[in-house]
Amino acid sequence: MSKFTDLFRRQPQQAASVTSQVDDSPGFQNLTGRTQDYDPAQIQEIYADALVAWRKNPIAFRIVSIITDYVVGDNIKMASQNRTLNKFIYEFWNHQLNRMDLRLPSMCDELARAGDLFIILFTNPIDGMSYIRFITKDRIIKIITAENDWENELEYHEQQDIGDPKRWKSPSHPELTAADPVMLHYAVNRPIGALLGETDLVTMLPWLQRYSRMLEDRVRLHWAIRSFLWFVQVPSNLVKQKQEQYRTPPEAGSIVVTDNSEIWDVKTPSLNAGDAKFDMAAVRNMIDAGSGFPPHWRGEAGDANLATAQAMQGPTERHLLRRQQYFTFILQDLLFNAFQRARSLGFYRDLPTDDYDKLFTMILPEVSRWDNESLANAAQAIAGALSTTNNAMGGKSETFNKWSLKLISRFAGDPITDEIIQTILTEAKANPNPIFSPRPWGEGQGEGKPDPEPKVQNKDE
Repeated sequence: MSKFTDLFRRQPQQAASVTSQVDDSPGFQNLTGRTQDYDPAQIQEIYADALVAWRKNPIAFRIVSIITDYVVGDNIKMASQNRTLNKFIYEFWNHQLNRMDLRLPSMCDELARAGDLFIILFTNPIDGMSYIRFITKDRIIKIITAENDWENELEYHEQQDIGDPKRWKSPSHPELTAADPVMLHYAVNRPIGALLGETDLVTMLPWLQRYSRMLEDRVRLHWAIRSFLWFVQVPSNLVKQKQEQYRTPPEAGSIVVTDNSEIWDVKTPSLNAGDAKFDMAAVRNMIDAGSGFPPHWRGEAGDANLATAQAMQGPTERHLLRRQQYFTFILQDLLFNAFQRARSLGFYRDLPTDDYDKLFTMILPEVSRWDNESLANAAQAIAGALSTTNNAMGGKSETFNKWSLKLISRFAGDPITDEIIQTILTEAKANPNPIFSPRPWGEGQGEGKPDPEPKVQNKDE
Protein backbone atom coordinates (compact mmCIF):
# COMPACT_ATOMS: atom_id res chain seq x y z
CA MET A 1 0.00 0.00 0.00
CA SER A 2 1.51 3.30 -1.02
CA LYS A 3 1.43 6.43 1.06
CA PHE A 4 -0.23 8.31 -1.78
CA THR A 5 -3.21 5.95 -1.92
CA ASP A 6 -3.49 5.99 1.86
CA LEU A 7 -3.50 9.78 1.84
CA PHE A 8 -6.58 10.03 -0.37
CA ARG A 9 -8.40 6.80 0.25
CA ARG A 10 -7.85 6.20 3.96
CA GLN A 11 -8.63 2.55 3.22
CA PRO A 12 -5.36 0.65 3.69
CA GLN A 13 -6.99 -2.77 3.45
CA GLN A 14 -8.46 -2.31 -0.01
CA ALA A 15 -5.22 -2.18 -2.01
CA ALA A 16 -3.68 -4.92 0.10
CA SER A 17 -6.44 -7.31 -0.98
CA VAL A 18 -5.70 -6.52 -4.62
CA THR A 19 -1.94 -6.91 -4.50
CA SER A 20 -2.29 -10.30 -2.81
CA GLN A 21 -3.68 -11.71 -6.09
CA VAL A 22 -1.22 -10.39 -8.60
CA ASP A 23 0.66 -13.64 -9.13
CA ASP A 24 -0.45 -17.23 -8.78
CA SER A 25 3.08 -18.60 -9.00
CA PRO A 26 5.21 -19.27 -5.90
CA GLY A 27 6.80 -16.02 -4.80
CA PHE A 28 6.76 -12.72 -6.70
CA GLN A 29 8.07 -12.95 -10.24
CA ASN A 30 8.11 -10.43 -13.03
CA LEU A 31 4.65 -10.19 -14.60
CA THR A 32 5.91 -10.11 -18.16
CA GLY A 33 9.17 -11.97 -17.78
CA ARG A 34 11.07 -8.81 -18.80
CA THR A 35 13.52 -7.24 -16.37
CA GLN A 36 12.63 -3.78 -17.71
CA ASP A 37 9.09 -4.06 -16.30
CA TYR A 38 8.09 -3.43 -12.71
CA ASP A 39 7.35 -6.36 -10.45
CA PRO A 40 3.65 -7.19 -9.91
CA ALA A 41 3.40 -5.36 -6.58
CA GLN A 42 4.77 -2.13 -8.09
CA ILE A 43 2.48 -2.41 -11.11
CA GLN A 44 -0.55 -2.71 -8.85
CA GLU A 45 0.62 0.13 -6.62
CA ILE A 46 1.30 2.59 -9.45
CA TYR A 47 -1.99 1.79 -11.17
CA ALA A 48 -3.94 2.20 -7.91
CA ASP A 49 -2.12 5.45 -7.07
CA ALA A 50 -2.79 6.94 -10.51
CA LEU A 51 -6.46 6.00 -10.35
CA VAL A 52 -6.91 7.47 -6.86
CA ALA A 53 -5.00 10.62 -7.81
CA TRP A 54 -7.25 11.07 -10.86
CA ARG A 55 -10.32 10.67 -8.68
CA LYS A 56 -9.22 12.79 -5.74
CA ASN A 57 -6.61 15.28 -6.91
CA PRO A 58 -7.81 18.16 -9.13
CA ILE A 59 -4.38 18.64 -10.72
CA ALA A 60 -4.11 14.97 -11.74
CA PHE A 61 -7.66 15.01 -13.06
CA ARG A 62 -6.96 18.15 -15.07
CA ILE A 63 -3.75 16.75 -16.59
CA VAL A 64 -5.55 13.67 -17.90
CA SER A 65 -8.48 15.78 -19.10
CA ILE A 66 -6.19 18.13 -21.04
CA ILE A 67 -4.61 15.20 -22.88
CA THR A 68 -8.04 13.92 -23.89
CA ASP A 69 -9.31 17.40 -24.81
CA TYR A 70 -6.47 17.84 -27.30
CA VAL A 71 -6.13 14.27 -28.58
CA VAL A 72 -9.84 13.52 -29.06
CA GLY A 73 -11.12 17.08 -29.20
CA ASP A 74 -14.62 17.48 -30.56
CA ASN A 75 -14.40 14.11 -32.25
CA ILE A 76 -12.35 11.84 -34.50
CA LYS A 77 -13.82 10.60 -37.75
CA MET A 78 -12.58 7.46 -39.52
CA ALA A 79 -13.27 6.49 -43.14
CA SER A 80 -11.64 4.73 -46.08
CA GLN A 81 -11.34 5.21 -49.83
CA ASN A 82 -12.08 1.51 -50.18
CA ARG A 83 -15.87 1.23 -50.39
CA THR A 84 -16.06 -2.16 -48.69
CA LEU A 85 -13.86 -1.10 -45.79
CA ASN A 86 -15.64 2.26 -45.52
CA LYS A 87 -19.02 0.51 -45.18
CA PHE A 88 -17.62 -1.77 -42.48
CA ILE A 89 -16.10 1.18 -40.59
CA TYR A 90 -19.44 3.00 -40.56
CA GLU A 91 -21.32 -0.06 -39.27
CA PHE A 92 -18.69 -0.90 -36.67
CA TRP A 93 -18.28 2.71 -35.48
CA ASN A 94 -21.99 3.36 -35.01
CA HIS A 95 -23.13 -0.07 -33.82
CA GLN A 96 -25.21 0.17 -30.67
CA LEU A 97 -22.82 -2.17 -28.84
CA ASN A 98 -19.77 -0.13 -29.84
CA ARG A 99 -20.80 3.55 -30.10
CA MET A 100 -17.21 4.58 -30.69
CA ASP A 101 -17.85 8.32 -30.53
CA LEU A 102 -18.82 7.90 -26.87
CA ARG A 103 -15.93 5.57 -26.07
CA LEU A 104 -13.05 7.67 -27.40
CA PRO A 105 -12.73 10.03 -24.37
CA SER A 106 -12.70 7.18 -21.85
CA MET A 107 -10.21 5.24 -23.97
CA CYS A 108 -7.87 8.21 -24.10
CA ASP A 109 -8.31 8.80 -20.35
CA GLU A 110 -7.40 5.21 -19.53
CA LEU A 111 -4.40 5.26 -21.85
CA ALA A 112 -3.02 8.35 -20.08
CA ARG A 113 -4.01 7.16 -16.61
CA ALA A 114 -2.80 3.54 -16.83
CA GLY A 115 -0.31 3.64 -19.71
CA ASP A 116 -1.95 0.55 -21.26
CA LEU A 117 -5.15 -0.35 -23.10
CA PHE A 118 -6.34 -3.96 -23.17
CA ILE A 119 -9.18 -4.22 -25.72
CA ILE A 120 -11.16 -7.38 -26.42
CA LEU A 121 -12.86 -8.00 -29.77
CA PHE A 122 -15.87 -10.31 -29.66
CA THR A 123 -16.92 -11.31 -33.17
CA ASN A 124 -20.46 -12.36 -34.08
CA PRO A 125 -20.25 -15.36 -36.44
CA ILE A 126 -23.70 -14.56 -37.85
CA ASP A 127 -22.84 -11.21 -39.44
CA GLY A 128 -19.09 -10.85 -38.83
CA MET A 129 -19.51 -7.69 -36.71
CA SER A 130 -17.11 -7.24 -33.77
CA TYR A 131 -17.87 -5.62 -30.45
CA ILE A 132 -15.24 -4.10 -28.18
CA ARG A 133 -14.89 -4.41 -24.43
CA PHE A 134 -12.05 -3.51 -22.07
CA ILE A 135 -10.07 -5.11 -19.26
CA THR A 136 -8.23 -2.91 -16.80
CA LYS A 137 -4.50 -3.20 -16.36
CA ASP A 138 -4.69 -4.36 -12.75
CA ARG A 139 -6.39 -7.61 -13.79
CA ILE A 140 -3.64 -8.69 -16.21
CA ILE A 141 -1.27 -10.95 -14.31
CA LYS A 142 0.84 -12.40 -17.12
CA ILE A 143 1.81 -11.72 -20.73
CA ILE A 144 3.28 -14.50 -22.87
CA THR A 145 5.36 -13.61 -25.93
CA ALA A 146 7.02 -15.58 -28.71
CA GLU A 147 10.28 -17.19 -27.64
CA ASN A 148 12.33 -15.53 -30.36
CA ASP A 149 10.47 -12.19 -30.45
CA TRP A 150 9.47 -10.47 -27.22
CA GLU A 151 7.51 -7.82 -29.15
CA ASN A 152 5.18 -10.51 -30.52
CA GLU A 153 2.62 -10.91 -27.73
CA LEU A 154 0.66 -14.15 -27.94
CA GLU A 155 -1.40 -14.54 -24.81
CA TYR A 156 -2.72 -12.57 -21.82
CA HIS A 157 -3.80 -13.99 -18.48
CA GLU A 158 -6.59 -12.22 -16.60
CA GLN A 159 -6.99 -12.69 -12.86
CA GLN A 160 -10.38 -14.14 -11.92
CA ASP A 161 -12.13 -13.69 -8.60
CA ILE A 162 -12.58 -17.45 -8.38
CA GLY A 163 -10.67 -20.16 -10.18
CA ASP A 164 -7.79 -20.16 -12.62
CA PRO A 165 -6.84 -17.10 -14.67
CA LYS A 166 -8.70 -16.56 -17.94
CA ARG A 167 -6.51 -16.68 -21.04
CA TRP A 168 -7.00 -14.34 -23.96
CA LYS A 169 -5.31 -14.85 -27.32
CA SER A 170 -3.78 -12.10 -29.41
CA PRO A 171 -4.36 -11.83 -33.19
CA SER A 172 -0.94 -13.39 -33.79
CA HIS A 173 -1.61 -16.49 -31.66
CA PRO A 174 -0.86 -19.62 -33.76
CA GLU A 175 -3.96 -21.46 -32.47
CA LEU A 176 -6.43 -18.60 -32.92
CA THR A 177 -9.70 -19.46 -34.66
CA ALA A 178 -12.27 -17.13 -36.19
CA ALA A 179 -14.69 -17.82 -33.32
CA ASP A 180 -12.22 -16.93 -30.55
CA PRO A 181 -12.31 -13.43 -29.05
CA VAL A 182 -8.98 -11.64 -29.30
CA MET A 183 -7.24 -9.16 -27.04
CA LEU A 184 -5.35 -6.16 -28.40
CA HIS A 185 -2.74 -4.42 -26.26
CA TYR A 186 -1.49 -0.85 -26.70
CA ALA A 187 0.94 1.00 -24.47
CA VAL A 188 2.50 4.46 -24.07
CA ASN A 189 5.58 5.58 -22.13
CA ARG A 190 7.03 2.11 -22.63
CA PRO A 191 10.79 1.67 -22.27
CA ILE A 192 12.52 -0.44 -24.87
CA GLY A 193 12.55 -3.98 -23.57
CA ALA A 194 9.36 -3.62 -21.52
CA LEU A 195 5.92 -4.95 -22.41
CA LEU A 196 3.86 -2.64 -20.22
CA GLY A 197 3.58 1.10 -20.47
CA GLU A 198 3.49 3.64 -17.68
CA THR A 199 0.96 6.24 -16.66
CA ASP A 200 1.51 9.86 -17.63
CA LEU A 201 1.28 10.62 -13.89
CA VAL A 202 4.12 8.31 -12.85
CA THR A 203 6.73 11.04 -12.26
CA MET A 204 4.20 13.35 -10.61
CA LEU A 205 2.69 10.97 -8.06
CA PRO A 206 5.23 11.67 -5.28
CA TRP A 207 4.95 15.43 -5.82
CA LEU A 208 1.17 15.33 -5.93
CA GLN A 209 1.32 13.53 -2.61
CA ARG A 210 3.64 16.14 -1.09
CA TYR A 211 1.57 19.01 -2.42
CA SER A 212 -1.63 17.51 -1.03
CA ARG A 213 -0.06 17.13 2.39
CA MET A 214 1.27 20.67 2.36
CA LEU A 215 -2.15 22.03 1.42
CA GLU A 216 -3.80 19.95 4.11
CA ASP A 217 -1.39 21.30 6.71
CA ARG A 218 -2.03 24.88 5.56
CA VAL A 219 -5.78 24.38 5.80
CA ARG A 220 -5.41 23.12 9.35
CA LEU A 221 -3.21 26.05 10.29
CA HIS A 222 -5.62 28.53 8.79
CA TRP A 223 -8.39 26.91 10.76
CA ALA A 224 -6.32 27.37 13.91
CA ILE A 225 -5.68 31.03 13.18
CA ARG A 226 -9.36 31.73 13.56
CA SER A 227 -9.04 30.78 17.25
CA PHE A 228 -8.07 33.50 19.69
CA LEU A 229 -7.68 33.99 23.47
CA TRP A 230 -8.68 36.88 25.69
CA PHE A 231 -6.08 38.03 28.23
CA VAL A 232 -7.59 40.12 31.03
CA GLN A 233 -5.25 41.99 33.36
CA VAL A 234 -6.72 42.79 36.82
CA PRO A 235 -5.33 43.58 40.29
CA SER A 236 -3.95 40.58 42.09
CA ASN A 237 -6.66 40.63 44.74
CA LEU A 238 -9.37 40.28 42.05
CA VAL A 239 -7.88 37.38 40.07
CA LYS A 240 -10.02 34.62 41.54
CA GLN A 241 -13.16 36.74 41.41
CA LYS A 242 -12.63 37.62 37.72
CA GLN A 243 -11.79 34.03 36.85
CA GLU A 244 -15.13 33.00 38.21
CA GLN A 245 -16.89 35.92 36.50
CA TYR A 246 -15.38 35.21 33.05
CA ARG A 247 -15.50 31.44 33.28
CA THR A 248 -17.91 31.65 30.35
CA PRO A 249 -16.37 33.93 27.65
CA PRO A 250 -18.52 36.80 26.42
CA GLU A 251 -20.41 36.09 23.23
CA ALA A 252 -19.43 37.76 19.99
CA GLY A 253 -20.95 41.22 19.74
CA SER A 254 -21.57 41.54 23.47
CA ILE A 255 -20.46 44.65 25.37
CA VAL A 256 -18.25 44.38 28.45
CA VAL A 257 -17.92 47.49 30.61
CA THR A 258 -14.91 47.67 32.93
CA ASP A 259 -13.04 50.28 34.93
CA ASN A 260 -9.41 51.28 34.37
CA SER A 261 -8.21 48.50 36.65
CA GLU A 262 -9.17 45.89 34.06
CA ILE A 263 -7.19 45.66 30.76
CA TRP A 264 -8.33 43.36 27.93
CA ASP A 265 -6.09 41.97 25.19
CA VAL A 266 -6.59 39.34 22.45
CA LYS A 267 -3.91 36.91 21.20
CA THR A 268 -4.00 34.99 17.87
CA PRO A 269 -1.48 32.53 16.35
CA SER A 270 1.18 34.00 14.04
CA LEU A 271 1.03 31.87 10.87
CA ASN A 272 3.59 33.64 8.62
CA ALA A 273 1.74 32.33 5.58
CA GLY A 274 3.93 34.25 3.14
CA ASP A 275 6.92 32.04 3.96
CA ALA A 276 5.18 28.96 2.55
CA LYS A 277 4.35 30.27 -0.92
CA PHE A 278 7.86 29.66 -2.24
CA ASP A 279 7.83 26.03 -1.12
CA MET A 280 4.36 25.52 -2.56
CA ALA A 281 5.44 27.07 -5.86
CA ALA A 282 8.52 24.82 -6.01
CA VAL A 283 6.39 21.70 -5.64
CA ARG A 284 3.96 22.93 -8.29
CA ASN A 285 6.92 23.48 -10.63
CA MET A 286 7.89 19.83 -10.21
CA ILE A 287 4.34 18.78 -11.06
CA ASP A 288 4.32 21.04 -14.12
CA ALA A 289 7.67 19.63 -15.23
CA GLY A 290 6.29 16.10 -14.98
CA SER A 291 3.14 16.91 -16.93
CA GLY A 292 4.88 19.08 -19.52
CA PHE A 293 2.02 21.58 -19.37
CA PRO A 294 2.66 25.29 -18.74
CA PRO A 295 1.26 26.72 -15.49
CA HIS A 296 -1.39 28.83 -17.21
CA TRP A 297 -3.00 25.65 -18.56
CA ARG A 298 -4.12 24.77 -15.04
CA GLY A 299 -5.24 28.33 -14.28
CA GLU A 300 -2.09 29.85 -12.75
CA ALA A 301 -1.14 32.78 -14.96
CA GLY A 302 1.68 34.02 -12.73
CA ASP A 303 3.83 36.57 -14.54
CA ALA A 304 3.25 35.04 -18.00
CA ASN A 305 2.27 37.29 -20.89
CA LEU A 306 1.01 36.42 -24.37
CA ALA A 307 4.50 35.97 -25.82
CA THR A 308 5.78 33.70 -23.06
CA ALA A 309 2.52 31.74 -23.05
CA GLN A 310 2.84 31.03 -26.77
CA ALA A 311 6.46 30.00 -26.34
CA MET A 312 5.53 27.63 -23.51
CA GLN A 313 2.88 25.89 -25.58
CA GLY A 314 5.21 24.78 -28.36
CA PRO A 315 6.79 21.70 -26.70
CA THR A 316 3.49 20.77 -25.06
CA GLU A 317 1.59 20.80 -28.34
CA ARG A 318 4.26 18.67 -30.00
CA HIS A 319 3.89 16.10 -27.22
CA LEU A 320 0.10 16.10 -27.59
CA LEU A 321 0.42 15.77 -31.38
CA ARG A 322 2.62 12.71 -30.90
CA ARG A 323 0.01 11.20 -28.56
CA GLN A 324 -2.73 11.94 -31.08
CA GLN A 325 -0.77 10.13 -33.79
CA TYR A 326 -0.45 7.04 -31.60
CA PHE A 327 -4.11 7.18 -30.63
CA THR A 328 -5.14 7.25 -34.29
CA PHE A 329 -2.87 4.26 -34.88
CA ILE A 330 -4.79 2.42 -32.15
CA LEU A 331 -8.08 3.15 -33.92
CA GLN A 332 -6.70 2.11 -37.30
CA ASP A 333 -5.30 -1.13 -35.92
CA LEU A 334 -8.53 -1.84 -34.05
CA LEU A 335 -10.63 -1.36 -37.19
CA PHE A 336 -8.22 -3.37 -39.32
CA ASN A 337 -8.30 -6.33 -36.93
CA ALA A 338 -12.09 -6.18 -36.69
CA PHE A 339 -12.35 -6.18 -40.49
CA GLN A 340 -9.88 -9.03 -40.83
CA ARG A 341 -11.94 -11.15 -38.44
CA ALA A 342 -15.06 -10.50 -40.53
CA ARG A 343 -13.07 -11.37 -43.66
CA SER A 344 -11.84 -14.63 -42.12
CA LEU A 345 -15.49 -15.62 -41.62
CA GLY A 346 -16.16 -15.07 -45.32
CA PHE A 347 -18.12 -11.81 -45.19
CA TYR A 348 -15.60 -9.66 -47.09
CA ARG A 349 -12.86 -10.06 -49.67
CA ASP A 350 -9.18 -9.44 -49.00
CA LEU A 351 -8.00 -5.86 -48.85
CA PRO A 352 -4.99 -4.61 -50.80
CA THR A 353 -2.13 -4.72 -48.32
CA ASP A 354 0.54 -3.08 -50.48
CA ASP A 355 -0.13 0.34 -48.93
CA TYR A 356 -1.60 0.05 -45.44
CA ASP A 357 -1.53 3.80 -44.84
CA LYS A 358 -3.92 4.47 -47.72
CA LEU A 359 -6.65 2.23 -46.29
CA PHE A 360 -7.82 4.84 -43.79
CA THR A 361 -8.63 8.53 -43.98
CA MET A 362 -9.11 10.50 -40.77
CA ILE A 363 -10.52 13.82 -39.69
CA LEU A 364 -8.64 14.87 -36.56
CA PRO A 365 -9.07 17.88 -34.28
CA GLU A 366 -6.36 20.51 -34.53
CA VAL A 367 -3.86 20.30 -31.69
CA SER A 368 -2.39 23.73 -32.41
CA ARG A 369 -4.23 26.49 -34.18
CA TRP A 370 -1.04 28.57 -34.18
CA ASP A 371 0.49 26.00 -36.54
CA ASN A 372 -2.18 26.61 -39.16
CA GLU A 373 -1.40 30.33 -39.29
CA SER A 374 2.35 29.70 -39.38
CA LEU A 375 2.03 27.13 -42.16
CA ALA A 376 -0.24 29.39 -44.19
CA ASN A 377 2.21 32.29 -43.91
CA ALA A 378 5.14 30.03 -44.81
CA ALA A 379 3.32 28.64 -47.86
CA GLN A 380 2.38 32.14 -49.00
CA ALA A 381 5.95 33.38 -48.61
CA ILE A 382 7.54 30.48 -50.46
CA ALA A 383 4.93 30.70 -53.25
CA GLY A 384 5.77 34.37 -53.77
CA ALA A 385 9.49 33.64 -53.84
CA LEU A 386 9.05 30.83 -56.35
CA SER A 387 6.85 33.00 -58.56
CA THR A 388 9.54 35.70 -58.62
CA THR A 389 12.19 33.11 -59.43
CA ASN A 390 10.07 31.64 -62.22
CA ASN A 391 9.56 35.04 -63.85
CA ALA A 392 13.30 35.71 -63.70
CA MET A 393 14.18 32.44 -65.45
CA GLY A 394 12.99 33.63 -68.86
CA GLY A 395 11.85 30.19 -69.92
CA LYS A 396 9.59 27.25 -69.16
CA SER A 397 10.74 24.42 -66.89
CA GLU A 398 8.54 21.43 -66.12
CA THR A 399 10.97 20.29 -63.44
CA PHE A 400 10.80 23.67 -61.73
CA ASN A 401 7.00 23.53 -61.75
CA LYS A 402 7.02 20.10 -60.09
CA TRP A 403 9.60 21.14 -57.55
CA SER A 404 7.63 24.33 -56.79
CA LEU A 405 4.40 22.45 -56.13
CA LYS A 406 6.20 19.96 -53.91
CA LEU A 407 7.92 22.72 -51.93
CA ILE A 408 4.74 24.76 -51.47
CA SER A 409 2.81 21.72 -50.25
CA ARG A 410 5.62 20.89 -47.84
CA PHE A 411 5.61 24.38 -46.36
CA ALA A 412 1.81 24.21 -46.12
CA GLY A 413 2.16 21.17 -43.88
CA ASP A 414 0.58 18.61 -46.23
CA PRO A 415 3.20 17.16 -48.60
CA ILE A 416 1.89 15.62 -51.82
CA THR A 417 3.32 12.78 -53.87
CA ASP A 418 4.90 12.95 -57.33
CA GLU A 419 1.85 11.21 -58.77
CA ILE A 420 -0.48 13.94 -57.53
CA ILE A 421 1.89 16.64 -58.81
CA GLN A 422 1.97 15.09 -62.27
CA THR A 423 -1.82 14.79 -62.25
CA ILE A 424 -2.17 18.48 -61.33
CA LEU A 425 0.15 19.59 -64.15
CA THR A 426 -1.54 17.32 -66.69
CA GLU A 427 -4.99 18.56 -65.79
CA ALA A 428 -3.82 22.18 -65.85
CA LYS A 429 -2.50 21.76 -69.41
CA ALA A 430 -5.66 20.05 -70.55
CA ASN A 431 -7.95 22.64 -68.99
CA PRO A 432 -6.35 26.09 -69.33
CA ASN A 433 -8.00 28.90 -67.43
CA PRO A 434 -9.49 31.32 -69.99
CA ILE A 435 -8.97 34.42 -67.86
CA PHE A 436 -5.22 33.84 -67.85
CA SER A 437 -2.81 34.17 -70.70
CA PRO A 438 -2.51 30.91 -72.61
CA ARG A 439 1.25 31.32 -72.72
CA PRO A 440 3.06 28.90 -70.35
CA TRP A 441 5.20 30.04 -67.46
CA GLY A 442 8.51 31.61 -68.42
CA GLU A 443 7.51 32.67 -71.94
CA GLY A 444 7.11 36.37 -72.76
CA GLN A 445 6.21 39.13 -70.40
CA GLY A 446 3.81 39.05 -67.48
CA GLU A 447 3.42 35.28 -67.28
CA GLY A 448 0.98 34.13 -64.64
CA LYS A 449 -1.04 37.37 -64.86
CA PRO A 450 -4.44 37.74 -66.49
CA ASP A 451 -4.56 39.36 -69.89
CA PRO A 452 -6.02 42.85 -69.94
CA GLU A 453 -9.72 42.93 -70.60
CA PRO A 454 -10.56 43.94 -74.20
CA LYS A 455 -11.98 47.41 -74.55
CA VAL A 456 -15.65 47.37 -75.38
CA GLN A 457 -16.45 49.82 -78.20
CA ASN A 458 -19.36 52.11 -77.66
CA LYS A 459 -22.05 51.70 -80.28
CA ASP A 460 -22.12 55.48 -80.77
CA GLU A 461 -18.39 55.61 -81.63
